[in-house]
Parts: sequence; C-alpha cells; structure tokens
Amino acid sequence: MARSGLADHFELVEVVSEKDAATCRDLLRRHGIAPEAFLMVGNLLRSDVLPVVEIGGQAVHIPYLIPWQHETVDQHPAEAQDYHTLDDISQLPALLARL
Repeated sequence: MARSGLADHFELVEVVSEKDAATCRDLLRRHGIAPEAFLMVGNLLRSDVLPVVEIGGQAVHIPYLIPWQHETVDQHPAEAQDYHTLDDISQLPALLARL
C-alpha cells in the first residue's frame, strides 16, 4: 500500500487468508460496520463480490479480461443480478453518485 501511493486514501487495510461470507461478517462486526453500509469493489466475482452480497452488503464487479479458473462461477441472469458490473474503475464515481 505504501508504495502504491494509495495508503492515504484508506483508514484501515486488512489482509485475509479467506474471502468468504463468514470472514466478511467478522470483519464488519469487529469494525462496527453494518453490511448495508458496506461497498466492496473487486475484480473477482467468487471472492470479492458474492460473499459481500451474501451478507447483505453492496458490491461492484469490475471483471478482469482473463479470470482465474477457480474464480469462474455461473453468472446470475441480468434481471436477478444483485451487484453492479462496470467495464473499468473510471466508471465508479458516477455509480457512487447514483447510489
């Protein structure tokens, strides 16, 4: 984080060994964050997006061109999609303004 130049934009950074619903629930509970007030932005559908949606949080998926095989999941039908999908991160500010 320090070398990326992004550290000053974050109040807290945690690295976890498993990104699943139980871990997400635990992190939010420990930091006093309601799932409804949490937004995850990630490029991994299985690891970044779906666990957050499962616990009632909001998520934004920005797909990478070539997904890792173990991250491949069946996509939800568009009408049942319970997370946002963007082509690239430059679209995030406009989405946040609408939320």
